[in-house]
Amino acid sequence: MARVTCKASVRFKGFTRGLIRILVGVQRVAERTQNPSEIVITSANDGKHSKRPRSRHYSNEAIDVRSKTFQSGAARAEFVRRLRKELGTSFYIVYEYHGTANAHFHIQVRKGAWYVGALCHHR
Repeated sequence: MARVTCKASVRFKGFTRGLIRILVGVQRVAERTQNPSEIVITSANDGKHSKRPRSRHYSNEAIDVRSKTFQSGAARAEFVRRLRKELGTSFYIVYEYHGTANAHFHIQVRKGAWYVGALCHHR
């Protein structure tokens, strides 16, 4: 089982139901993950995330997870596959900055939707 940790600079400025669902989903997937032994959240609502002021990070509906701790592309793909299954279609997961020092998984409530309990509403 992998444990979930946060980089020291990570700040949560608030919690929405969508963000809590993401965190619970990451924890559940980590419980079924051996490689890596640690899943690291590298960003929440801290720092500069996007040139777009409407980034889901700023509304407490997104996190980034370090990808370089996964030992292979297959391990990264398996993590994303399991997390997509765990979270469902109301959430969006993308592997950003592949091949750079800043490579990470960006996980957010899908744009045009907001998460309330077990239901996702679309605009």
